[in-house]
Amino acid sequence: MALQQHSQLRSLAAQRGMSYWGWLFVIAVFGFGLTVVSKMGPAYIDAHFVEEGLLTLSKQGGVRDMSNTEIKRELDRFFTINNVRGEPVQSVKIIRGADSTLVSINYELRQPLFHNVDVVMKFDKQLNTAKPELCCEPLVDLEQFRKRDDY
Repeated sequence: MALQQHSQLRSLAAQRGMSYWGWLFVIAVFGFGLTVVSKMGPAYIDAHFVEEGLLTLSKQGGVRDMSNTEIKRELDRFFTINNVRGEPVQSVKIIRGADSTLVSINYELRQPLFHNVDVVMKFDKQLNTAKPELCCEPLVDLEQFRKRDDY
């Protein structure tokens, strides 16, 4: 009988649930995750709309025949509708080749996370009219063009 009471007490003690420190840890992890998502989420949403803008441009056709101003105007219209501002809009570069046009949106964002900790996010989306089906992954390394600074 005493053994049975002891095992019941031990069973009840094991079912008490999480301690104060356990709950504090869960809340801290949840709060950190929420902070990270709220700080970095908008940048990834903008990157999604940048990719959608390039896809829309590629489906439009005739990008090769459009002037640089027309291409930028079309992208700017799409970005305005989808509330994309700042660095992605300013980073549109157009490079014309012999048989294709490359529309590149390559930018880097630095977002303060907390106190003196920043997160750096790099985004590189490209539309090559020679291979529009491969939109929006970077196919060309633009570092060679940056050194010449002629784009």
